[in-house]
Amino acid sequence: MNTTSSAKVEVLASDGSQLTISKVVYKGATSVSAVNIGGTAVSTDGQEVVIPSGSKSFTLEITPTGADAAKVNFYMVVDAKDKPAGDIKANFFSTTGQLDPGQVVVARAAGGAVTVALVGSVPTFGTDFSKQVTIRLSENTAGALKSGTSSVKIKLPAGFKWSSAGPATGDVTAAVDGSSSRVLNVNVSATRDTSVAQTFDITGTIEVDDEDVAKMGDVVATVEGGNNTSVSPSELTVAKYDDYGVNVSVASVKELKAGILEQKTDKITIEEKIPGSLIKDRKVTVKLPDWVKVQKLVDPSTSNATNNLPTTDINDNKFSFTVQGTSGSSKAKYEFKMSLSIEAGRTGDIEAVVSGAGIPDAKIVVAKAITPVTASAQPTDVKIGVQAQAAPDLTITEAKGGAIKAGTNRSIAVILPPGVQFAAVPKVEVTSGDLEIKAEQVTVTDAVYTSDDKVTYAANRVLNIPVKAESIKASTIKISGIKLTLDRTVPEGALMVKVGGYAVVENYGSGNAQFRSDVATEAKLANVVTPAPGEQKSTVVFKVSDTKFTVNGVEQTMDVAPYIKNGRTYVPVRYSAQAVGVAADNILYSGGKVTLIKGDKVVQFTIGSNVMLINGVAINMDVKAEITNGRTMLPFRYVAQALGAQVNWDPTEQTVTMTL
Repeated sequence: MNTTSSAKVEVLASDGSQLTISKVVYKGATSVSAVNIGGTAVSTDGQEVVIPSGSKSFTLEITPTGADAAKVNFYMVVDAKDKPAGDIKANFFSTTGQLDPGQVVVARAAGGAVTVALVGSVPTFGTDFSKQVTIRLSENTAGALKSGTSSVKIKLPAGFKWSSAGPATGDVTAAVDGSSSRVLNVNVSATRDTSVAQTFDITGTIEVDDEDVAKMGDVVATVEGGNNTSVSPSELTVAKYDDYGVNVSVASVKELKAGILEQKTDKITIEEKIPGSLIKDRKVTVKLPDWVKVQKLVDPSTSNATNNLPTTDINDNKFSFTVQGTSGSSKAKYEFKMSLSIEAGRTGDIEAVVSGAGIPDAKIVVAKAITPVTASAQPTDVKIGVQAQAAPDLTITEAKGGAIKAGTNRSIAVILPPGVQFAAVPKVEVTSGDLEIKAEQVTVTDAVYTSDDKVTYAANRVLNIPVKAESIKASTIKISGIKLTLDRTVPEGALMVKVGGYAVVENYGSGNAQFRSDVATEAKLANVVTPAPGEQKSTVVFKVSDTKFTVNGVEQTMDVAPYIKNGRTYVPVRYSAQAVGVAADNILYSGGKVTLIKGDKVVQFTIGSNVMLINGVAINMDVKAEITNGRTMLPFRYVAQALGAQVNWDPTEQTVTMTL
């Protein structure tokens, strides 16, 4: 269809008032055969059509070719002076043909306001300081800043004052109000040029007028217009009032692995709140918890101060630097990262305390300690004095990829508590992630390897899992088919297993960045219970001249061997008592007397005496208790009688068997 369509076009301000249109500029069209603007045919891109002076609208006519949707491009030159801020819309009305009536936003009016802004960053000052600021007044339209006294008023909050202002001469001047020093007046000459929009800078010096009233924090001034001057915004932050001290910040709080060396924090910044807060030639100290050591600083730098930050190894939970090279006019700033060694097994926030050089202590959490692995199980009951009993699976979960380290002597160690042993080597496998272990080299042993040594435990208390290659993806290790043997010294309650080893604890030792903890984490594996009556049985076998003895078939070692004297076989009281269920802390030595406590029975021997007391009842022995190599020794029959055990002597094997 090639019928001509037409519309009247006007331009409306945000308040609905019409704007004067001075000209329309044609910018081309598609799928049209003719375009007429304001009675003038247009066809050339950029062709201008002057609208009669004072006109508020014009006529637009379009004749499409009919091939495709017609489109005409043009823009209008309008006068928006003194119009309010807001959307400017083109309104199409009195339409004919294919043109529909309607409005479209074509521009936005800034309004006739004066924009007030602070030049530069917000300065900080203290009680004993003043601070000069520069404020910029920008006209959005020519003449927006009206002439007269107090065309703009900038008023400070209570407790502050303007001590001076400028410039004092020119078309736009600034002066402190004579009635209130909280007010800065902007005065505008009636003879200034108002033909173009202008920008003016004024200055003012801020001071604390009353310390009891002035509030710490942002100093927010109110801004008002006078003489019909419209201003925005109505509030302006002109300064920050603060006390002496430092602001301490960290770019981000990173999770760092306890037990692993060279764990780096993110960038830490110590910056004066007010220039001169740090007293020159005094020391600033940064202190961490005693379970954290700073190995060294990484990327130390300063601004407005001499870089006296440590550049050598620190290996302590604190370090200091001397304040030098500060000007007192600009804030001194110190920036660095810390390489940390965190004691194995520790978790939680790592807080730094910054002190000294005349500033109040400042505290900040610089990192969070996590364990490289966690351990978990579904606890079941295990019984005291029972061999090779099944225990639940144990799962070891890596906190992050690469948390478990590989290399020489890098193994994960699962450590059982005293009195508990692995009866066999369980199955160990990686069930998720890409960690590689040497499954064929998993052993039950008595030692945990460290960076330069090993920690020795009793036989069969340690499961050693060598690590072949580190993971990229956090991995999970499953230990199944666990068989445990518990002797009769194991207390009732939670059976806790510890997880350590050089693969997850590399800072064990007594060196500069080391700690005396070899355990990364622990978990409850089982509940230790006492067997039911009739179920309890303990068999202990001692052999003459042998420091080895067995408890329910499990071999143990003592530091003195049984011996025969005057036809009697002497055994050590401590080991025989513990073997049949007397707890170590219930074997007491005092004043040459040995006291054994088991349940409701109290047994007492006196060195050099042949009298044994059982619950206070004296029983004569035909020999005296004696000391050999620091151990109290008695013929085995008296020990058995005291503890209610059955005893058997095998002269051929030279063994004593006690059964309880």
